[in-house]
Order: sequence, then C-alpha cells, then structure tokens
Amino acid sequence: MSTKRYTVDQANIDGFEVFTLQDIKRQASAKIIPKLGNNCYSFTQTVGTESINIIEPPPDLKTLAQRPSGYGNPILFPFPNRIRQGHFLFEGKPYTFDKAPKSPNSIHGLVVDQPFDVDSTNTDDGATIVCSLNSENYPHIKRQFPFTFQLKITYKLKSANLTMVTDVSNLSDHNMPMGYGIHPYFSIPLSRKSSAENCLIFVPAAKYWELDQFLPTGHIYDVNGTFDLRTGKTFSGMKFDDVFTDLSLVDGVSRCIIDDRGADTKMVLEADEQFRELVVYTPPDRASICFEPYTCPTDAVNLQERGIDAGLIILKPGQIFSCRIRIYILNQNSSERIPANR
Repeated sequence: MSTKRYTVDQANIDGFEVFTLQDIKRQASAKIIPKLGNNCYSFTQTVGTESINIIEPPPDLKTLAQRPSGYGNPILFPFPNRIRQGHFLFEGKPYTFDKAPKSPNSIHGLVVDQPFDVDSTNTDDGATIVCSLNSENYPHIKRQFPFTFQLKITYKLKSANLTMVTDVSNLSDHNMPMGYGIHPYFSIPLSRKSSAENCLIFVPAAKYWELDQFLPTGHIYDVNGTFDLRTGKTFSGMKFDDVFTDLSLVDGVSRCIIDDRGADTKMVLEADEQFRELVVYTPPDRASICFEPYTCPTDAVNLQERGIDAGLIILKPGQIFSCRIRIYILNQNSSERIPANR
C-alpha cells in the first residue's frame, strides 16, 4: 500500500484556521494562516536528525495577530515598506493611506493583516494551496486605494522547496500603481549546534539607496565596506535596515544566502527578475535576518512623481502582474548546487 508523499492538512490552532503543507519524504513542512494576511508563518525541514526553523515562527498565533508584520512571511501590497506621510499623487490625483498612531508614514501596505479566501488545495504535484483577496470586498482598502484588484498567492511545497507565486490582476477600468514585496524572517543559526559567528550572509547587490528616516532620498551609491555583502560577511554584530538595488541575476534569479558553516548548511532565497530591490533587516535583540524582495523601493510612488526611476509598476485595466520566489535548504546531502556568478 503506497503512502502519499505530499499532504495538505487543516486544523484550528489558537482559534485560527491553519493549513499545513507537508513533504513527508523530505520531512519538510510549511504552515499558512490565510485569515491573517495569508502569512506562511513557519517553514521547517529535518536536516540529519534535527528539525530546523527556516522561517522564524512567532511564539504563538496570538502574538502574530498582535503584530502581523513581526514574524513569518508578511505580504506587502499595494506598496512595500513606507509611503511618506501616507500621501501620494498618481496621474494628477491625490491619495491618502491611513497611518498608525504617532507614525509619520504609512507602513507595510494594506493586506498584511487581512483575511484571504482559500480557493483550492491539492497534492497532485507537491503540496499546494491557492489563496486570494479581492479588494472589492474590503471597504477600508477601497477607501484608501480605489483601484479594484485581485491578489492571488500560490504556495507550493515540493522536494522540500517552498515556492510562492503571486498574481496581481487590475480589475479596474483605469491604470493602477503598485509595488509588491514580502518580509520573511529567517532564523540564525540554522542549527542549534551552530552559532551566529559561524553564519555568513550573502546579498548580490551592487548598490544601495541613501535613506533619511527610513525613506529614500533619491540618491543611489555603490556598496562598500559593511554594505558590500556580495562575498559574505558574518552575521554576528550585523545591523541593517536598508534598501539595496542593482541585484545580480544568475539563471534569471537573485540569490540571498545564509551560509551556516558550523552546520554545513545553506538557506537560499531566490527571487525572479521582477524584484529589482531588496531590503536587508536585522530585527533588534533577535537572532534572525530578513531578506525582503521588493519590486520597487520604499516610497516608490513619490520618488516616481519626482522623476526618479523607482520601478513603480503601472497595471493597465485587465493586466496581470506575476512573480516567483523560492526558499530552500542546501547541505552536504543536497543534489542541487548554487550556480556560480557569471
């Protein structure tokens, strides 16, 4: 009697409906909470005899609900990071986003804590869940961003690789400005037998945006010193909350890497060519790092209004934007290898 390799299970945890994607053969598991921003809040894999956290999970789901951008894999749309003072102009019209109390800027988009609908699950070719959000059903989104859209996220766990395919459809009868990003937290070290001193961080970025109070000034500089992560720097003592750009692509993707040499294990985040920016963030007082692929930098819509090329995406009526991200582990037993830069 054969046993299915892939499963999608549903359970109630802390009052939330959670879907668990499993690769039984490779002992990998991803947990998604559609009703809380469609956050993949946990991704684990057994390496040797140890189950390791790849995506850093929250202490519990009540903590995640209190701060949905603080753990797991928050989804940032229709803008990543911040919008200056919550205001922007598009095609001559002013728009305003809500701001948190005492915050000078709007932050993390409009969907990070919103419920997504579960469209389908299947186990035919990996463990897969498809979830979507139609802004027509969210009055507070329409009030701030009067462009009707559908945001569809497909998570697939196959061969211990977690892929995330995003499709954004402009359902409006007019142009829609947008930026998209994710904010995943990755655990360091990768093994309890290792340490932060053993972990090297690799980011394939040749330039970075100058920031003033977390907002880009419009100036871009070549990486140097602590900002040059192309050949790897130790995580120990690392402090970043910065926007990098000019990413090197190999085989059509950029690759950020945590190389835990104490565990002889690497974590790789691949992002396709749609992602021209990358935020590197080290949460204070936590052993973790965020590699945040963005289609545009912070405050892109206002930079674009100033005549600065910030990669703002403008979807025409009926147009669909698509992108892909992959997260996986490599160790001495992995058959896959990271292609060399060329």
